[in-house]
Amino acid sequence: MSGTETTRVTPSGQRLHLTVPTAFGPYRWYGSTRFTGPRMARQFFLAPAGEHRVIPTKILPGARTSVRSLRGFDAIVVEAADRSDSALVLAGPHHEATTWFGGPAPEAGALAKLVDTFRFVDSADGASLTPASDLLVQQPDVTVAGRNADSVLMVRRAAEALPTLPDWAGLTLAGGLELWKADRNLESGQAAAVAGTVHQWRYLIAGPQAVMDLVLLGPESGRPQTGLDGDSLVDALGSLTAVWN
Repeated sequence: MSGTETTRVTPSGQRLHLTVPTAFGPYRWYGSTRFTGPRMARQFFLAPAGEHRVIPTKILPGARTSVRSLRGFDAIVVEAADRSDSALVLAGPHHEATTWFGGPAPEAGALAKLVDTFRFVDSADGASLTPASDLLVQQPDVTVAGRNADSVLMVRRAAEALPTLPDWAGLTLAGGLELWKADRNLESGQAAAVAGTVHQWRYLIAGPQAVMDLVLLGPESGRPQTGLDGDSLVDALGSLTAVWN
């Protein structure tokens, strides 16, 4: 099967060159990244611009919002009316990065220091969020995720994801990548709805530079069953490639 080529700027600032099977359709692109260091343990979730607007309307109804305009993006703080939770959103013209505090928002000085810890650069092809200095803050985990109504494709750097792969050899695909099937975490009713179909499994695909995790959404989530069977899915995955640089 044929594939569609796309290049994404990843949260680490590297570029990810993907060929995605045409059968999977177009994706909206998301991401996540984690930072560690002295007094630093924080995760950010990256999304298309504007998705943070659901926070004060659906996630934290009635939340207070404040905005600080910076060069190239806005720093938006959303805090629940009872201060039980809050979030910081770095919002650019194309993408945004959100982190949650799990309690009241830090005071203004601490927030400014936190924002200055990172470098957020947005573009139409993706956004990067990196440490302003990597002497004290490390970025050990980066994920790029494509989502649409039919599937979710997650891509991680091989060095980070290889330890999570099975110990046994997988199926070698036409493109040279290796494929495994893995259990999905489904409730009993959901599992029964997809038993014996390609929706029953997660698909792990590994290559020299990237490990990908594919889930085909179907009857377990109220969607119709895909037109792909096991053989056509393996055929489609033969055109899947991922290169980081």
